[in-house]
Formats: sequence, C-alpha cells, structure tokens
Amino acid sequence: MATLTESSPVRKPKAFYCTVYDAHGVLAKLDDGVIYFVGDDGSITEYEPEMAPWVTILGEVGLVDTQQIMDRLHGGYATIACTRRQEAA
Repeated sequence: MATLTESSPVRKPKAFYCTVYDAHGVLAKLDDGVIYFVGDDGSITEYEPEMAPWVTILGEVGLVDTQQIMDRLHGGYATIACTRRQEAA
C-alpha cells in the first residue's frame, strides 16, 4: 500500500460578479477576511452587513479576473512593480 503525503489546500482569493444598490461590480474576499466591492467604475468599497439585502450574486469570477482585481486593490501595476523589495537575497 502506498503512502500519500497530505498537503494543505491553497486558499485563493474568491471573487463573485454581483450587483450592490443597482451598481455592477465584483465582491472579493481577501486573505485577511475583509470583503470588498469593486465597482465597474473603479470604486472600491468595504462590504458592510447592512448592504446584504441589496446584494445579488451573479457568479464566480475566473482566476485571471481575480488577479486583476487583486492588482487593482494593491495600487495597480506600476505601484506593485515599484514597491517590490529590491535587496539581494
């Protein structure tokens, strides 16, 4: 009988297309447990429990779209590239 190593599952950020207060966008949950609404107009709002009655979930966002949202939450491509650690390992 072969022994298999057990690996812990990798937690990727989840994101869902939705509407909030009739605004279209994406709900994304970050690793720290905070949920954000990213509107189609580029606005970013922290999700509050009071918003729940006005939220309609439409479907899960693919991995590529999730990465684009995460980049936007961290300041965009230029900010990410310019703030990386530059020292030698």
